[in-house]
Amino acid sequence: MDIVKIKIFLCKENNELFSEKDNWHKNECNCKTEHYATAEVGKVLEWSNGSEWGKIHHPHLGEVMTYWNPERPCYDTWTAPVINEDGEIICYRFDQDEGQWALDDGYENLGLYNGIDSCKFG
Repeated sequence: MDIVKIKIFLCKENNELFSEKDNWHKNECNCKTEHYATAEVGKVLEWSNGSEWGKIHHPHLGEVMTYWNPERPCYDTWTAPVINEDGEIICYRFDQDEGQWALDDGYENLGLYNGIDSCKFG
């Protein structure tokens, strides 16, 4: 299987990151851009301050390890962050109070990949 890579650019006018797939920048800005990072689709990142909670079955992903922020009460747990086909870092949240995956949007978007190898719980 070929590795799919998405280029992430920095707009020099407004200092915003955008992926090569984003059309808003082409349509709205005539600035110079700078190649900022290359996102590898499917790359799994780590939580820098997270602890393993345990494996939970996800309806689309199968059995996945979930993580939580040990500095806060464990109301929710998250999968490891992963880069999607748009160059965004996403993760899936399990609502421990409800006992189910929070599937309203399907995932939580943590922003465009910017060259990091780990994410941090806020």
